[in-house]
Amino acid sequence: MIVPIFLTHLGCHDRCIYCDQGYITAQSDAGVRQLIQRSFQQQRGPCEVGLFGGNIFGLDPGYLKRLFEHFDDYRDKITNFRISTKPVSLNEELIDILKEQRVTVIELGIPSFNNHILRMLNRKHTAKDLSLAFHVLKEKGFQVALQFMVGLPDETFDDIREIVENMAGLNPHYIRIYPLAVLKGTPLCTLYEEKSFVPIGFNEALERALYIYLNALRCDIKVVKMGLTDNEVLKERIVAGFYHPAFGYLVKSHGFCQAILAVAERGSISGEVKVMLNKKDIPHLIGYKRSNIKTFEEQGLTISWEEADIPAGNFILVGGADRAEGNVLAALPSLDK
Repeated sequence: MIVPIFLTHLGCHDRCIYCDQGYITAQSDAGVRQLIQRSFQQQRGPCEVGLFGGNIFGLDPGYLKRLFEHFDDYRDKITNFRISTKPVSLNEELIDILKEQRVTVIELGIPSFNNHILRMLNRKHTAKDLSLAFHVLKEKGFQVALQFMVGLPDETFDDIREIVENMAGLNPHYIRIYPLAVLKGTPLCTLYEEKSFVPIGFNEALERALYIYLNALRCDIKVVKMGLTDNEVLKERIVAGFYHPAFGYLVKSHGFCQAILAVAERGSISGEVKVMLNKKDIPHLIGYKRSNIKTFEEQGLTISWEEADIPAGNFILVGGADRAEGNVLAALPSLDK
């Protein structure tokens, strides 16, 4: 079990144009202590602690030591820590502290590998910085994960391909995929209100996230999360972007629908079709508010389903005497525009 602790711009010397974490988490050292206390009130068994938000590598070594001292009362329950941070210049003293404190996983946020977009976002690092930090931390014995974003200003599908290319080359421990949300009070919100930034359509954001997700599956890289949660963003502060409480489900169900259509076309299957699939994939087949069922009907398929003892993500289509097997990766060609 992971006990998440969301920090507040901790170690961030510059503000990303989309970031409004001050409204999301406590803002003071005392607030951090209170967060920790509340998080451990109901915690009985052993757990991992996740320190999310902020920029650990932007902290002074002395402050970082004091931060970990807040956990001293709970050491008997904590097995290890994981942190998220920016891929900025690394400090050997900070790395040593993290190792001493049993940090085993480090998540590096890299919204894009396009340096123009990174400058626009005010990230204060480059794609090369990410590659350097990734390899140094991996050599130091950490498991290194990556966080990507979709729907950024000036982003094209070529930028999504670049994410996939770098992801495959780096082979991170796991990834997270976040859609961009425009929050009140942020510089990005100002650009949106001035119409300097016009978000892409929601379906396009889904397909960009899906492209990364499917390629992660293809490379056997675990995807631990897609989308934002109420712990990360306050819904009432969103003015635009791609927030949806079931974003990850929407991505997966869209991919399942596209894969079914691709395999049906490849096997010349139409009309009444039975889909044999893993029980876990039934919601992905049906789609949000039965949207996939409607899409299948529009494409000439009347779908029924039957549970089968096959791996999740795989399926078998049976239409009369015709039969075709496939999996969610069959959706990839339709996305690679």
